Amino acid sequence: MPSLSSSSLVSPSPATRPPDRAAASARRLMAVFLTLAAALTALLTGPVPTAHAVDTGLLQRGLSGLSYLPRSGVDGAYGPQTRDSVRHFQRDNGLDADGDAGPKTTAALLAKVKLVQSAAGTSADGDYGTNTLDAVKSYQSRHGLEVDGIAGPQTMGEMNIDRIVSSGQGTGTGTETRLLQRNLAGLGYLPLSGVDGAYGPRTKNAVLSFQSDNDLEVDGIAGPQTKGALSAKVQRVQSAAGTSADGDYGPDTLSAVKSYQAGHSLEADGIAGPRTMAAMGIAREIGSTGPGGGPSGGSPTVPPLSGSVRDKIIQAARSQLGQEEWGNNCNPYGRCEAWCAHFASWAWQQAGINYHTAFSGDFYSYGRDHGTLRTDLRNASPKPGDVMLFGTGPSSTATSVHVGVIEKDNGDGTVTTIEGNHNDRVERVTRRLVGGWPAYAIVSPSGG
Repeated sequence: MPSLSSSSLVSPSPATRPPDRAAASARRLMAVFLTLAAALTALLTGPVPTAHAVDTGLLQRGLSGLSYLPRSGVDGAYGPQTRDSVRHFQRDNGLDADGDAGPKTTAALLAKVKLVQSAAGTSADGDYGTNTLDAVKSYQSRHGLEVDGIAGPQTMGEMNIDRIVSSGQGTGTGTETRLLQRNLAGLGYLPLSGVDGAYGPRTKNAVLSFQSDNDLEVDGIAGPQTKGALSAKVQRVQSAAGTSADGDYGPDTLSAVKSYQAGHSLEADGIAGPRTMAAMGIAREIGSTGPGGGPSGGSPTVPPLSGSVRDKIIQAARSQLGQEEWGNNCNPYGRCEAWCAHFASWAWQQAGINYHTAFSGDFYSYGRDHGTLRTDLRNASPKPGDVMLFGTGPSSTATSVHVGVIEKDNGDGTVTTIEGNHNDRVERVTRRLVGGWPAYAIVSPSGG
């Protein structure tokens, strides 16, 4: 029997090596697989947006308060609507428009909110919450502005806050600036007190609003195109009011418009605001058209209205039955956003109720402030022209989701409503007062 060497005793036999090689190969294959899987996951999901690290609720309240995001968009989710609103704010403030609310964007937004809060006389904490909304509403009421609590271009202009920090200035002399300001004031974009010959933030913001309404480049610069469009619109108002169409909204035009308003049961203030221009058949807003045709945000066609305030509300609402939006929530009654409240408040406006809002929950505040709010729906006695609010209020109207105009009480625990943004159009709907889709309040128009 041959002797065994020491090497043969300690060396593994060839038969024992393949399992070691197989295990190593398996480990290498697994590592490659995991690397590829991680790469594929990153490719499909993309990077996690850095903006999600911010306080999304605080961010959305600020964007909504400054009119970059509808109130319905304050939902705590950093989705496409919030990202687009952030981009808009960034462009207006000379920031990198990437849609991410990084430190610079957040700081700029908080700083602007604090400026609004200081002007409105409330605590400047940078959070555009309920206290700020109420303070801004009070400010707007004192300064003859639309009372919605939102610091949009006109409100910020009145507060002397520059909304767009990178925009240019007007062109021309002080005399030309006064002409520009008279025309902006005459059409309701600038308070009469703003006619001062100085092209400051208030005038610039008024120009921005006019440009936005008239499908012009929104840059805050009153160049030839903007001045020409403004003069042309003033001339149309002057012609409708029966005065010389010279394009200068001076004292003669103010007097003529007051006479026109008095003859058409409008508030006789001499200012050709939305209701006066609608009565004159002049489209205040000119925007892109959609599949349904017509200007986005333009004035709807309204037949002659008669009777009481409630009669006029119902006549106006009925005249819009079947009106469809033009996609992406673009509609004839307000901005391209959820528009049930735009429609309901528009119907009230046609009857002379000076109120407009984009948020259904604001009707609750209106009713509370005017003594026309009812929350006991079993004993609410709804009447034509009232509005019915839906959601989980009234403990928190922030959860309000819809509003409809009541056409009639059916006497069987149901009402017939006319609702905007119902199946993307104006439709007639039957609603239960109790036990149906949750309604939480009924509000009547003041004086109705």
